Amino acid sequence: MICQKAAAILLLLFFVNTSYNLQAQAVKTVAQWVALAKSGEKKLSGANFTGANLAGFDLHGADLSGANLTGTNLGSANLTDCKLYNSNLTGVNFTEANLTRANFLATNMQYVNLRNANLTQALLQEADLKYAILNGANLQSANLLLANLEGADLQNANLTNAMLDYNPSAKPAKIALPVPEIVESEAIGKALDAYETNKDAFIRMKGAKINNNTKGIDFTWAKNHGIIVPTPKPVVSQR
Repeated sequence: MICQKAAAILLLLFFVNTSYNLQAQAVKTVAQWVALAKSGEKKLSGANFTGANLAGFDLHGADLSGANLTGTNLGSANLTDCKLYNSNLTGVNFTEANLTRANFLATNMQYVNLRNANLTQALLQEADLKYAILNGANLQSANLLLANLEGADLQNANLTNAMLDYNPSAKPAKIALPVPEIVESEAIGKALDAYETNKDAFIRMKGAKINNNTKGIDFTWAKNHGIIVPTPKPVVSQR
């Protein structure tokens, strides 16, 4: 009886050890993930690209959901139609990257550098863009409902037809690109419930910066929502 129990324990330990070794073998290094991305692999969910240089990479259509991109350089990279939902984007450089129709739903993007990036029709609903650099970014027809843009730099950005607040009666211009659909979520449900009593339920832009080159945003509306609006230069009379 004792021998049978000992044999069973040894067999269990063997399977546990084998399973652990297989899992250890399955864990890829950053260099291995970079090689996969370079080869054109699209299934990159949960990947570890910490500190990697992916500048100029063609990653269009890739699934990067849940990936760790801490400190990754994606400058001028092609991320069209990419899924970046729930990925770690701390310190990512997206300068001049193509992020057309990219999915950033409810993703932490604080302090991310998106200078001159193309975010046309990007899904940024509920994304945390606090203090993000969006200077010169193209945000035409992007869904920014419930996004946190407090302290973000929106100078020289293009927000034409972007969805910043909820207006059920709004009709976009015929020539404008379609805005991504509103994603149903607990947060959006609560905001819709509060809309009738709190028209600002969708707005979080206090301290965001715009300038005279920021397109698609009404200055009066911006000032009413705590956005830093440039002071008009005094007219100097010429004698």
